[in-house]
Amino acid sequence: MIDNPCDLPYLDEIFQRLCRGRHICAEDGNHYHALYDHFDLYQQLFDRLGFRLEAHPRDFYYFRGEKSLSDGSSRMALFIFILMEFLDGQGEPVAESILTKEFTLADMPHFSTERYRLYMKESGIADHDGLEGVVNNLERFGFAVRRGGAFRFRSPVYRFFDICHAILQTDQRQAESEVSS
Repeated sequence: MIDNPCDLPYLDEIFQRLCRGRHICAEDGNHYHALYDHFDLYQQLFDRLGFRLEAHPRDFYYFRGEKSLSDGSSRMALFIFILMEFLDGQGEPVAESILTKEFTLADMPHFSTERYRLYMKESGIADHDGLEGVVNNLERFGFAVRRGGAFRFRSPVYRFFDICHAILQTDQRQAESEVSS
């Protein structure tokens, strides 16, 4: 039993990672297990420090921010949303494909249509070097991991699925209210 929150295992490392926007999941080994085993204590401590520790239902941890999305976060979201739409258009199960496949930058659809190119340009990404920067950010924040020239997504990518779902629900409510008006 831990009586003093300062004695929590890996406290410094976990705090530093979470402060940098990292998402911690089972692949993170000891850091994940420490959060899993002592979530309430970590949550209480971080709350006292002004941070909101969240445990996602898909089994990962992160600090919830109160700010609007940064440009980098918006680019990551756009990257994921385009990939989701592309996979859906190919008839692939979106969530399963994103969570089980390995991808390469060369195979990304982000510049394959005029519409996608326009979205990318509006977000400040002009070429494959820009895409590489987005994948680097996805890795830095714990959404993806690279292996050689390929990358795969980790369970924290569910945060983007949640955002997409929330947008769809808002659109559906707006459409329903317009019909009933």
